[in-house]
Amino acid sequence: MQKEMTVWGVGPKFTLFSVLYLVLALAAHTIWYPLFVMRGIPHALLIVVGVVLIAIGVPIWVTASKEVDRAYEGGYLATQGVYALCRHPIYGNAIFITIPGVLLFFRSWLLLTVPAVMYVIFWLFVREEEDCLRQQFGAAYLKYQKEVPAVFPRLWKLRDAFWYPEPTGQVTEGLYAATAGDASMFVYCDGEHAIAIDAGYGGKALQRQLMRIPVEPASVTHLFLTHADVDHAGGVDLFPNAQVYLSGEEERMIDGSTPRMLGFYHSPRLGRPYTLLADGDVVTVGAIEVRAIATPGHTPGAMSYLVNNSVLFTGDALALRNGRVRSFYRLFNMDTATQKTSIVKLARLQNVSLLCTAHTGCIADYALAMKDWREEK
Repeated sequence: MQKEMTVWGVGPKFTLFSVLYLVLALAAHTIWYPLFVMRGIPHALLIVVGVVLIAIGVPIWVTASKEVDRAYEGGYLATQGVYALCRHPIYGNAIFITIPGVLLFFRSWLLLTVPAVMYVIFWLFVREEEDCLRQQFGAAYLKYQKEVPAVFPRLWKLRDAFWYPEPTGQVTEGLYAATAGDASMFVYCDGEHAIAIDAGYGGKALQRQLMRIPVEPASVTHLFLTHADVDHAGGVDLFPNAQVYLSGEEERMIDGSTPRMLGFYHSPRLGRPYTLLADGDVVTVGAIEVRAIATPGHTPGAMSYLVNNSVLFTGDALALRNGRVRSFYRLFNMDTATQKTSIVKLARLQNVSLLCTAHTGCIADYALAMKDWREEK
């Protein structure tokens, strides 16, 4: 019989027993004060370290809580983002980051045993939660359980937790991805004609990836840039025979007039002729029809491309996480509020059979991926 569990999992039990031990430890610290006081360590230093730990832990807790809420409501398994670092980031964060940060304020050796006891309590109860997940998700959870640790985060996988581009190779009939570093670019062909969406970082790394797909870069006649950042436009020279297209609003990013990153970064100049597109423009290449869709936010001229009214390429106009569309990472956006409006615009598209992003892979179930954004209309 399948077990039922709320979105809280075993959190209430874990919290109850953890708080009970915390109260006992705090009472003992108070009764036998100053027996357990940390001596020789400046209290100010402990407070600073505690504040830093709390500042790190609270965003992790908020992010993990939001993701698990979405996963529970949507009935899917969260394995990306912070859930790619460890299976139980909420418990792990409480045990190793946030709670120790708070306890340092008390300057007590006894209170620092609380995280150790919490870790034991975690293992006493978490098996019940994992049993439910195994029953619900079967082989998918077994694979996830085997690859990802419970609470100790795989910090060496930090980049992979948030950047998981489509691997080089065939994505679907006529469509190929070439991925170097954390960015994918795509080549679409109809047998006679070939176009490219974005050009990656360029260089020898991308050249090697392009050699793994059955389309010669020299055969690409049209190159559509979603925007002008170096991880999308750095490889334009690898396509010597391609006419380059980008949004008219993006020209400000390549002429030196509009900087990024608080003025510390400018997009590289293209160094070759290009054609500017406006929202709704259509370019036809043999049997391939490319419709330009303005999706500003990541940059002022960010543009998505709908190919043959079926395959949508969004660059950094959005991100995919656990099969759902999210706004791209705020740190890299010039205007996240505008980007969210652009995503709602994309959510209105019908008959999209495949969504491809530059850094977070592709997905075929467009309606499900866009479900949250369609409800915002």
